[in-house]
Amino acid sequence: EVGLGYYREALALNPDFVLAREYLGEAYITLGDLGAAKDQLSEIEKRAGRQSAEFAALEKQIVAAGG
Repeated sequence: EVGLGYYREALALNPDFVLAREYLGEAYITLGDLGAAKDQLSEIEKRAGRQSAEFAALEKQIVAAGG
């Protein structure tokens, strides 16, 4: 939970910080919340595109988690 707070704080300062969104999505996967992880994936897509490294990394993690 503490880590989630740091990611949210970083995103409050800079909503376009897609690396923080990737890490936040991975944290949600760890917590079993694939829906929230997919929300972050969608935000990364909007801000950096499907070709970004952050999108690819989070998408891979979501697929591996069964999403």
